[in-house]
Amino acid sequence: MTMIARTFYITALLFHCVSMCQSFTPPPPQPALATNLASDLKYQSDTTVGEMSSIESPLPVRKSKVSKPLVEEITSLDELKWFLEEDERPVVIKFYAKWCKKCQKLGLQFNRLAMQMGDRILDQQLIHGDVRFAAIEFTPQAQGFITEQLQIQGVPDMQMYVGSHKLLEAGSSVKNIRTELAILENMNHEDVLKRAEEADDGVLANLIEESFYDSPSFLNEEW
Repeated sequence: MTMIARTFYITALLFHCVSMCQSFTPPPPQPALATNLASDLKYQSDTTVGEMSSIESPLPVRKSKVSKPLVEEITSLDELKWFLEEDERPVVIKFYAKWCKKCQKLGLQFNRLAMQMGDRILDQQLIHGDVRFAAIEFTPQAQGFITEQLQIQGVPDMQMYVGSHKLLEAGSSVKNIRTELAILENMNHEDVLKRAEEADDGVLANLIEESFYDSPSFLNEEW
């Protein structure tokens, strides 16, 4: 091969290599966002529905406060006597019958008053009121106790006591009870007791006195 031919061959080979290098373009690098997105998708796909719900904090459940008035159910003279004497607060007593429609209507007002001013359970806690409330149901067993001993001839009826002294005969009027309680609000216990003694008709006081003399403990007492 002559010098000229060799020079021509080398020049052509170099030109071919340069052309090949210019035509090849490397692919651009993948952004980091794509890699992170892929890992995030993989993490979500590997997490079950139950696992995702356990990660989220549950919403607090708001409990409603349960409240109800405390009304003592009394069935006999002895129960009434002990209930009145165990506390010096005024007592409001409701006489009623379950079959009486008027008693049912009065019972709603009576319970509302007991909830406002009496002992009550509020959110599982005992709240003491200024007044205590009791109820005596008219039944065949309690008929003699109500009509003969307490001399109550009809229901519904309400009475207010301070100790064994009857302060008020209110009939079926809750308004009369509220009026009397408003009067007692600014009085001390001595004045309230004096007011009850003056208003007392003596029915319950006489019953309690008679039951004392008829009790076995009194009959067995040595003098």
